[in-house]
Amino acid sequence: MDILGIVDINGWILLIVFLLLAVYLHLKWKFEFWHRLGVPCPSYVPYIGSIMEIRKMGMYGLDTKQVKTYGKVVGTYMGGSPSLLIADPDIIKTILVKDFSKAPNRYEIFKNKSELQYGLTIVEDDHWKFMRNTLLPTFSSGKMRKMDLLLRTKYELLLKILKREADEGNTIDFKEVFGRYTMDVTASLGFGMDTDSQTNPDNTFVKYAKELFSFRFTPLMFFIIMFPKLDVILNYFNVSPLNNRRLMNFFKSAVHQAIEMRDEGDKKRNDLLQLMLNAHKDTDKNEIEDEHSYEGDPQKWKKRGLTEDEVTGNAILFLLAGYDTTASTMTFMSYCLATNPEIQKKLIDEIDSVLGKELPTYDNVLKVDYLDWVFSETLRLYPPAIRTNRKSKTDMDIAGYKIPKDIDLTFAIYPVHRDPEYWTDPDKFDPERFSPENKANRHPYAYLPFGHGPRNCIGQRLAAMEAKCAIAYILQHYRFVTCDETEVPLQLSKKFFLKALNGVKLKLEERFSQ
Repeated sequence: MDILGIVDINGWILLIVFLLLAVYLHLKWKFEFWHRLGVPCPSYVPYIGSIMEIRKMGMYGLDTKQVKTYGKVVGTYMGGSPSLLIADPDIIKTILVKDFSKAPNRYEIFKNKSELQYGLTIVEDDHWKFMRNTLLPTFSSGKMRKMDLLLRTKYELLLKILKREADEGNTIDFKEVFGRYTMDVTASLGFGMDTDSQTNPDNTFVKYAKELFSFRFTPLMFFIIMFPKLDVILNYFNVSPLNNRRLMNFFKSAVHQAIEMRDEGDKKRNDLLQLMLNAHKDTDKNEIEDEHSYEGDPQKWKKRGLTEDEVTGNAILFLLAGYDTTASTMTFMSYCLATNPEIQKKLIDEIDSVLGKELPTYDNVLKVDYLDWVFSETLRLYPPAIRTNRKSKTDMDIAGYKIPKDIDLTFAIYPVHRDPEYWTDPDKFDPERFSPENKANRHPYAYLPFGHGPRNCIGQRLAAMEAKCAIAYILQHYRFVTCDETEVPLQLSKKFFLKALNGVKLKLEERFSQ
């Protein structure tokens, strides 16, 4: 049919049919990836993937559902990108013990977009080995001891604030209180700044840090997850939500000023910033990890210190990794103790026996075994990082499936931590699981709060010290108790990190009368 000799309707119909068929075949080929490999996989709406289910039930809920429904190896999609979800500790071990040069994690979305591109968790190959080797002494036991004094001032201030609330009989939202404490610690140890966020929540540093963490699942974020390459265009026009240059420039400037302002006295300050500046001269050894070998010429990585970009990237990374996750762990820890008073009593008795009235330090809290068990069991039930990831640069055989290179391999930490195959009565809070006898009889890769293998969390010692010292100091004076506003059972946030949805509201009960 011809209209005025201009438009051939039949031709347009054929073109439209052809285009629709091409789109259909493309989507069918792209989103039948897991079916072609024979991997169990739920049905997904193209480019939507599991996004809507995550918003509905949270990452932890979705992972639990998929593992129960499809098994411990599941083909998934995040938007348009395939990801293999793994909840089998044997497979996880096989992958993690390999020295993968490429190991993306929850911060890789910032790669090549901000100062974080120089952070330890994002750099690759020999650059990563150099960075890891250089930073390892920074987290040695000797360095942790040197941070005791800086940490002490923060947890003493924390107790002073809590005492005021306890004396007035107030209900305390420990999510907020512990968040301000870990912000204070991270700013001091990471940036060399005394932000005093515990008494001054309107501090500029605190304001920018909170904005950095106010990640919202906006419609724009929805489209970026569906079409990751869209963010390249957004970043070019400086409107990418994944690279807020105003925030990054603030932290970059903060580190730059902190470095410039250091006089000879400050250069003896035992914070992470100064330790990173001196790292290339450090001869300490990290007792829990050996140095990594280089390919090619190792000397090209051993003759220099960290650049200012590398120091800045890692300082911001420590803020991202250390502030929110440690605060969440301490919050869940207080909740578990308050709702399990017999466990709290046992912990207090051991703290009294081992520490007495001594102030908590890196060394003496290590002697309180039951404190470590409580800390570890809290991380089992409530791991802040619900997932961790790896990628292989070569094709792999996983559970009998031929997985091509560069496919995201996601480890479902939350379902593994609550799998009855590895944990008896998995929803029960039972610190005895982490006694030496019970640990020896358990699969070591069924517990992954800090990851495992070469790219495990380098700062886990610092996070543990920060949380344990504060909790021990509080329990030397008070006990956590539930109140009418305590939520039982606790509702969890549906965001990417595991948090208490409505905070954790408790009271403190004084142990000794004045």
